[in-house]
Amino acid sequence: MALRSLSTNNIRSSLTGLAASALTQSSTAVSVITVGLVHSRLINLSQAIAVILGANVGTTLTVQFLSLNPGIAILPFCAAAVPVAVRRSPARPLGQILIGAGMIFSGLDLLSRAFEPLRQAPWFAAGLAAAGDNHLLAVSIATVLTAVLHSSSAATGIVMSLYVQGAVSLETAVALVLGNNIGTCFTALVASLTSSAAGRRVALAHLFLNVIGTVIFLPFIHPFSLLIGITSDAPARHVANAHVVYNLISSLVALPFCDGFARLLERLPLK
Repeated sequence: MALRSLSTNNIRSSLTGLAASALTQSSTAVSVITVGLVHSRLINLSQAIAVILGANVGTTLTVQFLSLNPGIAILPFCAAAVPVAVRRSPARPLGQILIGAGMIFSGLDLLSRAFEPLRQAPWFAAGLAAAGDNHLLAVSIATVLTAVLHSSSAATGIVMSLYVQGAVSLETAVALVLGNNIGTCFTALVASLTSSAAGRRVALAHLFLNVIGTVIFLPFIHPFSLLIGITSDAPARHVANAHVVYNLISSLVALPFCDGFARLLERLPLK
């Protein structure tokens, strides 16, 4: 209901999507909720597109936090929050939020670490080498990986780990990040299969926006990577910053066209 009440215009809708994605640590969850809201006719398609654009930016905060390597350090905060979470007090929800956030980031950290031994596997090394030579292949691999994981943040955390270990170049890491943004659309697409035509248009809008953004950025990976390379001395921040800059630029460019894009999608013959 918060999304409905705050989504009165496209700018406010995008800010609502940004906040919701940052709080839930999942743009996928926000996109699925948005499909349901449009299906229920609580918000219109143009507002839903703006929410998704904001959610794409909001999820970058998770990746920025991951670049600080919080996996182990956050565990003491989780332990300290347990007494607050189990007591019946006004602070109880805050304790539960801290525990939940700690479990999310610890899980993402463990998932990234689990990929480290794979570097020794010949098939994995060959796949990374092929992805390094072909950015379109890298985008495709990342799309499938994110669709399987149902989390672009988790997939980007894995890319960050591979880049920090020197397994992939920055250009390849950027291509993988672009693929992650496409892969995160598939959960909403699956959820929309039982929705109305309006709900399916939301899921398609999410997919089309991320595919178009990738197609536009892909030819400029080399200069974009050079730009990202000077934003920080920490390799992990390179991937996180690439994720932020790409999503921020894509969303800002697309936001003024939400109404026109919605009208175009409404012409699709969906039943």
